[in-house]
Amino acid sequence: MSKILNLGSGNSYVEGETNIDLYAARVDVRHDLNVLPYPFEVDTFDEIRCMNIIEHLDDPVAVMQELHRIGRNGCILTIRVPHFRSASVAEDITHRRGFAWRTFDMFTEDSTLYGEYSKLKFTMLERRYTPYLFPFFYNLLSKVPLLTDHLLSKYIPMASIRFVMRVEKQTDR
Repeated sequence: MSKILNLGSGNSYVEGETNIDLYAARVDVRHDLNVLPYPFEVDTFDEIRCMNIIEHLDDPVAVMQELHRIGRNGCILTIRVPHFRSASVAEDITHRRGFAWRTFDMFTEDSTLYGEYSKLKFTMLERRYTPYLFPFFYNLLSKVPLLTDHLLSKYIPMASIRFVMRVEKQTDR
């Protein structure tokens, strides 16, 4: 049976998963997600879901390193964060930042684009703009991400970006 972490569960408590949050009424683990390390052992989870939480945290690089630590080799990490041009970035005073298509590339083989802030690696499996309306249209925008981030998002309402990554750990042979 897969062990799943619902990081920043909020009101989205999921039965059978480990739900962690500081403020939610119902959680399995009550913890301030800005305080590292998280209260889990190395290689605990097969899947980690971070839906609308990383934008609230102080140090996303440190959080990614912590998720790598608690995820097993091959752990699937799903992250949804607001696009940097999303109205929700400014509407929610607790949002610290918005994100772009290539934000998490620093943790992949493409890390040389912006520098190596972390030696820990993930493989990017999928990324997609998520819509306010008209999902088909946003699927098209996901096919031209640089054009979308740099130009089209100035004119088209953006919501968020969903990233799916796999934890890659060194294995001793």
